[in-house]
Amino acid sequence: MSIFTTSKKNFVKLELKGIYRDIGNQVLSRSDLSPHKYFRFDYFYEQVERIVTSESVKRVIIQRWSSFSVPVFGALEEIRTAIQRLRKAGKEVYYYAPEYNTSDCFLASACNFRVLHPLGTVSFLGRSISSVFFRKLFEKHGIETTVIRRERYKGAADSFRTEKYDEYARKQYQELLDGLIGSMRKVISDSSGTGKKEGFSKEKLDEMLAGRIYMASEALETGLVDELNTIDDLTNQWNSQKFKGRQVKIRSRYGKGPHVAILVFEGMIVEGNNARHPVFGQAIGDRPMIRLIRKVRKNRFIKAVIFRINSQGGSAVASENILRELDALNRVKPVIISMGPVAGSGGYWISGTGRRLFALPTTLTGSIGVLALFFNISGFLNKYGLTTDSIKHGDSADLGSAYRSLTDREKKMIDENIGFLYGKFLDHVAKARKLSREKVHDLGQGRLWLGNDAAGHGLVDQAGGLYDAMAYVKEILGKKSVRFLFLPRQPFFVRLMTRQGAATDSGHTSHIFTSLMRNLSLKFSGLTWQENNVENEPIEGMPGIFTSAVPLALVPFLKACLSVHGEPLLMDPVMIDLMTGSENPAF
Repeated sequence: MSIFTTSKKNFVKLELKGIYRDIGNQVLSRSDLSPHKYFRFDYFYEQVERIVTSESVKRVIIQRWSSFSVPVFGALEEIRTAIQRLRKAGKEVYYYAPEYNTSDCFLASACNFRVLHPLGTVSFLGRSISSVFFRKLFEKHGIETTVIRRERYKGAADSFRTEKYDEYARKQYQELLDGLIGSMRKVISDSSGTGKKEGFSKEKLDEMLAGRIYMASEALETGLVDELNTIDDLTNQWNSQKFKGRQVKIRSRYGKGPHVAILVFEGMIVEGNNARHPVFGQAIGDRPMIRLIRKVRKNRFIKAVIFRINSQGGSAVASENILRELDALNRVKPVIISMGPVAGSGGYWISGTGRRLFALPTTLTGSIGVLALFFNISGFLNKYGLTTDSIKHGDSADLGSAYRSLTDREKKMIDENIGFLYGKFLDHVAKARKLSREKVHDLGQGRLWLGNDAAGHGLVDQAGGLYDAMAYVKEILGKKSVRFLFLPRQPFFVRLMTRQGAATDSGHTSHIFTSLMRNLSLKFSGLTWQENNVENEPIEGMPGIFTSAVPLALVPFLKACLSVHGEPLLMDPVMIDLMTGSENPAF
């Protein structure tokens, strides 16, 4: 059955908007409640799959907003693969952006038609890596840093260790950029001429890499784009051609057949519970992930698991704990590992199990190495008249304190521990990948690899994305179709806020709030929903929330939230804790 109406000609708009995430955030702040802050690939994946099977949808337009951001290039490969699926299903796929940058050229080359704003430009300037180095600043202000690492390519703390990229970091990053741009050029030029006109030839790409930027009229004349138009005028033209715009509903699980869980680990790896790291952002704790893995293992309906990794690493202890639980899961039901945009260090450690290991061609993976970073801010404090003191029993009771330097004995001890962990890392990879320890060390030393190179060196089984992993699961299960579900799910409150906002795209808080309160009445038995008869009377201090959308009994409570915590109910920290809970349920 089609998910759309029976109209013969429908079109769907898929928006690239916000910061890329594989799945919804598991560690929430108030800013995360915005429905358009993040682009969620799990939603995009389901939308594409529904469109592929729809007979009524004839056209799809991919609209890239200025807010769309992909921190690591590999994410674009998954999106491009999804676009190709639409095209292979016989849909007319259009790509629109107000201006085309390097990422747009990559994505648009997969579409039938490329549409550019009449005042836009087309460029393919390449990619760059830039860093800020704090060493001189810290020295000037009396802040001491100590970095102990294995080995020379392990550069996560280089911003504090050096004043610029050292020779190994420069070599590593240059090779990564060369490999990335080389892969992009090949993919784009191989797709040249897929629309009405010539498209992105190798000569034009080389010209743009040298700094050439095409104005809209030049891009149309030379065949880089097929049409100059605004998004509104384009869809209005389609409406006049009897095409009707439709939306794709999101249900977090889709398909027919055996259940397959796509279990996503996205963020820094830490011991304990989920948290928000001040530098690295979302940090996923080993305890909630282990509990979720165990629930999946015991769930008799789930027949296979794709463990998706999008992580720069973190705690070795937490990584080992997660890996052991994945091993236990793999003994009960097949586990396939799919590396996302990043799977380095601890993210690579937890990939060492399962039936098959996939990495995107441009996944950043490897980084087989270990480091420790320590700060001493006592000199900085002294400059401003602040002194510190400590009382302890044991010479190293305050080991790691930011108020003193490490002693030579402590540095030696930590160095030995770092060496021990690096040795364990080598042993683990050698066993998992069936390579010699010496070979792993040659490939390790903290070095990052692109997915294609990692596959060539035997660090992964195969270059491929989530769609390839899904195809492999179907092959294992002997099924042509499966029912997939992404895990972990976000808390009820956040799912409601983001999905309602994404579905309506209206931004009307009253609509979201009305839906929220109705659903809360089902979730909490003590809360009864009762519509108000007052029309469009705004609640004081809460613009956009009207009494017609709120039970009368709750109006005083809403005002109390505002007066006590300075926030209305939707933003009230106590209510957020109540409705989201400290831990996310598995299902």
